[in-house]
Amino acid sequence: MTRPARFLVATWDGGGNTEPAFHLGSRMARRGHRVRMIGWESMAARAAAAGIEFTPYRSVPPWPAGLTLDDGWQDRAEPLLHGAAIRDEIVTQARAFGAGVLVLDCMLGAGFAAAAALELPTAVLVHVLYSEFAHGWGDQLMHTSVADLLAPASQVLALTPPGFDKPTDVPANTEYVGPICRPAPARPPGTGPGDGLDMLAEPGDPWVLLSLSTTLQQQAGALPRLLEGVTALPVRVLLTLGGVIPPGEVNAPPGVTVRAFVPHDLVLPHMAAVICHAGLSTITSSLAAGVPLVCVPQGRDQPLNAARVEASGAGRALPPDASPARVAQVVASVLQDRAAHAAASGFAAAISALGAGQYAAERIEGLATDQGTAARPLDR
Repeated sequence: MTRPARFLVATWDGGGNTEPAFHLGSRMARRGHRVRMIGWESMAARAAAAGIEFTPYRSVPPWPAGLTLDDGWQDRAEPLLHGAAIRDEIVTQARAFGAGVLVLDCMLGAGFAAAAALELPTAVLVHVLYSEFAHGWGDQLMHTSVADLLAPASQVLALTPPGFDKPTDVPANTEYVGPICRPAPARPPGTGPGDGLDMLAEPGDPWVLLSLSTTLQQQAGALPRLLEGVTALPVRVLLTLGGVIPPGEVNAPPGVTVRAFVPHDLVLPHMAAVICHAGLSTITSSLAAGVPLVCVPQGRDQPLNAARVEASGAGRALPPDASPARVAQVVASVLQDRAAHAAASGFAAAISALGAGQYAAERIEGLATDQGTAARPLDR
């Protein structure tokens, strides 16, 4: 065990980007380090659940209810990601906390400006496809060359399993480390009071998970077609709403179990397939469990992610306006596709070999040691 160090995680509440930050912070805290996260006030409860300190940006107002990130991007999100006020808050917090290492969300432009001022060892979490962020749409999003932004970082961690992203040039400071999953073994369904998930272990038709993001997108319009399609099959469906749509607003057909929110790692071991919006966090969580996917992109970078699912052989992609009959056809084909199950299992093995986030934590931990970025053997 290295000497305890202090890590400041600078991030924001963009949906799928938050899970790896929370899981990383939890892993580092369990390894004896002091971890503080600076982020949006909406993240405070999840930080507490992860066992890490939290401080909100004072200059970030609450996000308006009912406003999607897409619709509020230019006027609201952009100033919060790239503004000088956020940069100054990160610098002030890092100095007050006595941070020895800075961990940045890859989309937080203000964080890169803070890193230049602080001159601390810095790790960047790339929670989107690295190839597209570094050599595609990232330059437009960040209003500068992403390659230039990432070049000074001590570590750039691409949070997809090796072989999932399309081949691309990777600098010496960059590594594919796989997703950062929840650190402790999750409690199996049915082992605690009131979780209502005992039925997942009961014999019967295969289970399919249907989940469409933890941020507001086009869920209300997409769900009816998806539900009609999947419930035409001999399957049981678990629909998780990500805390976005109240369960009472969903007209669930027979055979569909609805939950407002369930951590996916609790239920994925029981699933035969996942139908999702192609958010990278959901994709990598499914692959970590060896479960193939049917991706129905709703926007943002999701079509690119869905294309990689197809290219890697781990599932299929559908257009957002796919008919219920087409949904049923593709889900049925994936359930029976041995090659897709084998591809997903192969990614699960690769993620497990990387410690499901342990290797990533050790790479960042190494920034606080005299050995710099040298990695240590995985704890088993």
